[in-house]
Formats: sequence, structure tokens, C-alpha cells
Amino acid sequence: MAMAMTAISIPRSRARLRPWLADAHVLLAVAITVSAVTIELVTDPAGLPTLLPPVFFILAAQAVGHYLVARRSRSGLDTARLLVAVAAVFWMSLDASTAGGVPLTMLYIPIVTMAAALGWRPMLVVGAVAVTATGSLAWLLGMALPPGFVEVSGVDPTEAAVQRGVTMIATMVVLAVGTRRTVGSLERAVARARSATAHSRRQARQMAAVEEVGRLLAASGPTSDALEQVMDVLVGRFDYRFVSIYTVDGTQMRLGAQRGYVDVIESFDGSLGVVGRVMRTGTAELVPDVAADPDYAAADPSVSSEASVPLWSGTAIIGVLNVESDASRQLDAQDRDTLILVADRVASALALAGERAALQERAAVFGRLIRFGTAIDADLGSEAVQAAVVRSVSDVLGTSSTTLVVRDVATGQDRIAAIHGGDMRYIGARIMPGEGMSGRAIVERHIVTHDGMTRADLPAAVKGSDIPDIFVAAAMPLIHDDRVLGAISVTRSDISRPFTPLEIETMEIIAAQVATTLVNAGLHDLLAEAAIRDPLTGLWNRRQLDVGLARLFAVRDRMDPEARRPVAAILFDLDLFGEFNKRHGHGTGDAVLRAFGRILSQRLRTSDLVARYGGEEFIAVMDGATIEEATRVAEEIRRELEVVVVQGADATDLRATVSAGCSALGPDVASFDALLELADVALQMAKRGGRNQVVAA
Repeated sequence: MAMAMTAISIPRSRARLRPWLADAHVLLAVAITVSAVTIELVTDPAGLPTLLPPVFFILAAQAVGHYLVARRSRSGLDTARLLVAVAAVFWMSLDASTAGGVPLTMLYIPIVTMAAALGWRPMLVVGAVAVTATGSLAWLLGMALPPGFVEVSGVDPTEAAVQRGVTMIATMVVLAVGTRRTVGSLERAVARARSATAHSRRQARQMAAVEEVGRLLAASGPTSDALEQVMDVLVGRFDYRFVSIYTVDGTQMRLGAQRGYVDVIESFDGSLGVVGRVMRTGTAELVPDVAADPDYAAADPSVSSEASVPLWSGTAIIGVLNVESDASRQLDAQDRDTLILVADRVASALALAGERAALQERAAVFGRLIRFGTAIDADLGSEAVQAAVVRSVSDVLGTSSTTLVVRDVATGQDRIAAIHGGDMRYIGARIMPGEGMSGRAIVERHIVTHDGMTRADLPAAVKGSDIPDIFVAAAMPLIHDDRVLGAISVTRSDISRPFTPLEIETMEIIAAQVATTLVNAGLHDLLAEAAIRDPLTGLWNRRQLDVGLARLFAVRDRMDPEARRPVAAILFDLDLFGEFNKRHGHGTGDAVLRAFGRILSQRLRTSDLVARYGGEEFIAVMDGATIEEATRVAEEIRRELEVVVVQGADATDLRATVSAGCSALGPDVASFDALLELADVALQMAKRGGRNQVVAA
């Protein structure tokens, strides 16, 4: 255990001594002390006690100096500590014997040499004091010689003192100047080495920063977040205070990102400032004094110099990288050259990221087109397809509103069929040829756009729509086999996002696909109608009636009796229709059937279930109607048919009549069979009562 403690204590002792050994003044004091004691021992050992006070003085003084340096109070302390050493040597020389005093003056030489190493001022101050001390000591030693020394020795003490002083002074001057020049050369070499190292390190940091800028932009594209990160790199790595990137948008320069500015210039044309000049000329510029540049536009009053370089992509300028600085850091040619290097990387990254973003955008658009095709083909009926079209077009193009205008085949009129994101009140409104974006697209038969549309540009029928004061709009005609089917118009409330060439290209694909889908939906509607309609009267056939009744009574069956609405039925039967056909022919009979079908279609509600029930029998099921309401409607229909004139085969005017039986269900009954049975009983009563009448059961 003791060995372990000893092994640990030695490094700790060295650690405590290390700061003292690193102090040149302490080492100098120790060297002077050892040298003085050695000289005295050689020349006059008996005088050693008189040497101890100055020895303790220099050691104690340098210890205090070391303590003050440790407390960071170093101002002027080096020169003072050297003067303490000079004083100590002078004291030692006075206290030493005559024989030992002269050699001790040689200790001034390392003191002056060390002062020369510190600088010209310490060298002059310490050297002057040392020279004075040397001369004074030489004179004092000369005066201390015993009388008759000249006659005995043949040496003049004054002359000897002058010789010793001159020799000592010359030696100190030569050593001091040589040391100062040598140290100065070394300091300059070290400064150059440090400067070169700092320059290399700065270049390495700058190149690393340039690479980081490239990686940031290549990874995420020229997004706002990426440009903000580029600003952080330029400020943090290059130590620039004011940095900005402007990108070209047509004839405008728009701020992409900035650091350091309080009041920023968001956008400007190419005629403003040094940045605008660089945009026009495509040449990098350094403006050492912005006050002397007539084109300079101040973004911050503290700016004194500016460097601006263009961002090239091929043969086109896509932006400008701009750096400004205040008086504390004057920009120079090196900054301009560095910015050129940075701009090359930024421009390459921006161009690459722009191409990548364009490819991603195109891929995203075509992905949405695939979903668009799936969405609009999922439904077969025209109404469902129209709703899917406006919804899906808004999704593909990212619009605020989408409107589908469809041409009515029978009338040739163009009317709004569906709206997504717009004012739904105008569904069904007629769009006149050439009016608004849809009217223009229909007449001109190509895609039209408007980047600043207002209410005044809308068709007359929809001028009251709830729309912004100004918006972006486009319209695409729907053409199939050279036949115009209608148009789709789209709008954006954000006027800073006009429709791009890629989006206009996408509109052509959308229009072609929608036109085909609308044609297919129309054919499907015809087939669907043929499947559920009686071809002669246009009313539902018996099969479709069963579907409608099943749905109606399934809902009714699930409801509480208290919540059920009344349901009424009317069963019609054309009077003596078989004899009418035999007498006047089936063609005339068909005319009567068609006439009666038209009366039922026009007189009954769209919510009522109306169908041809048999050869000359018809039925109407009226949800929510009472027996009284059903009887009144049946009577009105009977009277209307009674006055209808049908041309016979021989051109004679013929008339037909109808009998009707009405019934209704109470809330406790949920069966159609019960309703039909009552209506049939009432119909038989009408027939037995003389026909051409309405009976309620």
C-alpha cells in the first residue's frame, strides 16, 4: 500500500512543479542564484553570507511574480520582473568581494538577452538600467581600491572601470540586438506559419462548408428549409454577418433565404441594386465601399462592403448569392473568390435539385392521374361520374374549386353539372358560349388560362358566386370524336401559384380521359334506363318497382311504429282497354298508354314509385301521403286522361278513361301486400260502380 502511495505522489509532485518550471523568470532567478553562489564560493567563500539576502530577494520576488501571473495580472509584469533581476544582481555585486563583484556583473547579460526576446521596449528599458548598474558598479569598485594601488599595480582604477563598463555594455548591446533580431525573425516566421495554417484551416472549413451546402441542397432540393440551412452554414462557417440568396422568377428576383437583416427586400426587378446588376451582367462583383457605388440599395444602414456572385445553371442565371459586411470586417477579393466557389456549388445543387424536384413533381402528377382514372371509372352512372370528376380533378391539380359544364344533347345548352369546392347554388346554371373560362374553352376548343381573373370575368349566370376578388383560373374543353361535350374550369385563390406548363400538359390528359368517361357514362345511363324502364311509357317496369318497394318497406319495417310515416297507393286500370285495342288497333292503344304514362310522370312526385304494373294496369306508391291525398291526386289524373284526344287509324278523335283504387297503411302495418290488397279491392269497387271513377278503401 505504501508503495502504491509513493508511486502516486511522484506524478503529483511533478504536476505541482510543472507551472514553476514553465516560468522563464523563475528559471532565470534560479540560474542567477546558482551562478552567484558558485562565483562567490570560488572567489571568496567567506563572503557567502553577505550574498544570501539578495538571493532570497530575487527568489521571493519572482515567486510573487509567478503568483500574479497565475492570477492573470500580467500587464507590464515581465519588464518589472526583469528589473527585479537587475536589482538583485546589482545587490549581489555590491555585497560580494572586490574579486567576486566583477564576474557577477556578467549576469546582466542573460537578463538583457531575455528582455530582448520579449521585445524592443523591454530590451531598451532593462538594457538601460543594466548599463547604468554596470557603470555604477565599475566606478564603485574602482573607488573601493586601497590607496597606492595605482603606484603598486600600475593600473588607473578609473580607466579600468571604464574599460570593464564599455566591454560589458558592448557585449550586452550585441547580444541584445542579435537576440532581438533573431527572436523577431522567429516571431515573423511563426506568425507567417500561423497565418498560413489559419488560412489553410479556413480554406478547409470553407471547403467542408461548401460540401455541406451541396449535400443539403442535393438531398432536399431548393426548399425554404434547405436554403435556411445554407444560410446557417454560410454564417457559422464563413463568419459572414449579412447573407442572402435571391432566385430568378421571370423578370423578378425573389428572396429565397437570408441571415442578419432586420428589414429585407422580398422581391425586386433586375434594375435594383448591386444584386440586380449582377443578375443583368452575370459577373461577380466586389464593392469595397458601398457608399461609392451608385447602384447600391441599402438593406441595413451598417453595411460598408458587399460581394455578389451569380448562380449559373448552364447558360441561364438562376439566382444571386450576396454577402454584405459592416466596418468590422471589410470584404476583399478573397471573399469574392470564395463566394464564387460557393456559388458554383450552390448553383449546381440548385439546378440538380430543381431537376430532381421536377421529376418528382411529374412522377407525383402521373401518380395522381392514375388514381384519377381509377376514381372516375369506379362509378358508371353520369351523376356519380360527374361528382367523381370534379373531386378528382381538384385532387390532381390542387385547386380551390373545380366546375364541370356539360352540354345537353337534346337542347344543345351548356349547364353546370357538378362543383367541388365552389358555390353549389349554381349547379344547373347555363353557361353561354364564350362566357367565362368554360365558355371560352368550349368555343375556342383548347385550354385557356387566366392568372388574374376577377368577378367581372365570370359568366353572367354566376357573377354572384362566393369567390375571392382575384384568382388564378384555367379551363379545358371536353371533346370526343370532334364533338364538344362540355368543359372543366379550375381556380386557385393563391395568385402566386399560376398553373405551370406541367399542369397544363396534365389538363390535356385529364380532358381526354374525362370526355371518354362521360361518353361511357351516358351509354351506361341508356342501358340502365332500358333495363328499369318500360319502353312504351317510360315508367319503371315491374322489376324496378319491386326493387324500390323492397327498399322502401325495409326501411319502414326497421322503424318504430310511432315514427312511421303514412304510405298510400293508387292502382290504375284503363277501362275496357282490351276491347279498345281490338276495335282501334294496337297502335292506337299504344298511343293511349304513352299518353297516360306522360300524365303520371308529370303529375306525380319524383319521390313517388310509379310503374307499369301489367298490360293496362299502373301503380303509384306515395311515401308520406294520406288516403285523402292519394284520392285527390288519382281524381285529378282521371280527369286529365278523360280529356286527352288520341288519333285513331281512320283519323277519328278517340278518348280513353281509367278507374283507380286507393289505399293507405297505418303506422302499425309495414307490409306492401296489405297495401296492394286494399288498393285492388278499391279498384274492383270502382269497376263495378261503372268505371271511370276513383274509390278509396
